[in-house]
Amino acid sequence: MGTARRKFNTGLKWAVSVAIGGLFVWLAFRDWPVESIAAGGIRIADGMITTDGWRVSFLTLFLYFLTLLSLHLFRFWRWQPLLKPLGHVDFWTLNRVCSVGNMAVFLLPMRLGELVRPMLVSTEAPIRRSAALATIVVERVVDGIIVAGFLAVALLFMPKSNLDSYLEIRIGTYITLVIFGVAVTVLILMFAFRKRLSVVIHGMAGRFPGTGAASRIAGMVDRFMFGLSVFPDFKNFLLFLLMSLAYWCSNGFGLFLLASGFQVNSSAGWVPLGVPLIGAFAMMSTIVVGMMIPNAPANIGSFWYFLLKPMELYGIEAGNPAGLAYALTVWTLQLLQLLIFGGWFILKGQVSFRKAFAIGLNDIEGTGGERN
Repeated sequence: MGTARRKFNTGLKWAVSVAIGGLFVWLAFRDWPVESIAAGGIRIADGMITTDGWRVSFLTLFLYFLTLLSLHLFRFWRWQPLLKPLGHVDFWTLNRVCSVGNMAVFLLPMRLGELVRPMLVSTEAPIRRSAALATIVVERVVDGIIVAGFLAVALLFMPKSNLDSYLEIRIGTYITLVIFGVAVTVLILMFAFRKRLSVVIHGMAGRFPGTGAASRIAGMVDRFMFGLSVFPDFKNFLLFLLMSLAYWCSNGFGLFLLASGFQVNSSAGWVPLGVPLIGAFAMMSTIVVGMMIPNAPANIGSFWYFLLKPMELYGIEAGNPAGLAYALTVWTLQLLQLLIFGGWFILKGQVSFRKAFAIGLNDIEGTGGERN
């Protein structure tokens, strides 16, 4: 009965996520027809070129992929300061765990992949899963505040050539700031009043002495609050913040670098796509805001839709084949980087594919347990 229910719930999650992805694919391709990308045919000559639409050099693609390598470095290395108050995790273990974990975040639906890193690190270091999960929550909340801040600054300089898109971005920015501002407050209050909260939770669990589930939940909450130990550790928390800023700056600069290498054919000849640095940071931020919505597998649809939204403010009208080609190139290269790095450790047998991807699906149902 329990197994059948878990299978049904898992199937339902996949069905909902695929439906969400289908909706955003339709929204994106409704205004940006995918068939326009290859209008006139694509040929290879030091890069990809269409007859009368867009072109990008292999050098640009290579340089953008290099920025993804720096992105990968900051993405996993910044987790170390958050884990340090809980236990030591060496650089290479972090690389292995995060390579597979970040691939799972991108590929699994409904953000289930967020559970993979804490589960894997608990098998590599003396750190409990629920405590490690608390560090993931801190990481995601800080990320939300940073990208919402980038987007709020970008709004000050964004042109309003497309008022509807501008208003949508502004509303999304305000909502994001409120959501993550509340989340920061909740986490701080949980840590500040952790002892009192523990007493209350264990008191409630004591009202159900015949069930082990209540005690397990109370224990998990205790370990989760213990995972917030980085808050009073100013040095490590500051290091995490600085590395997070480096991570997101590397992300935004990479998008700008790729956009600068994309060219469109005009009456004046081949000219750059026209996305400024502030616009690249806006695109990066809107992707993250869009991913707050339960995602489809591989973020299909939503990634493209939210990346394209700020383009409309910079004279790149909806339907421009170069804009859509740029969005699909970003998605493809990011997916490729995640598959290469995560797949390497799976193919070498250092991380079990079945274990890693079953973790996210099973533990959300409460079957994963805690590492002793």
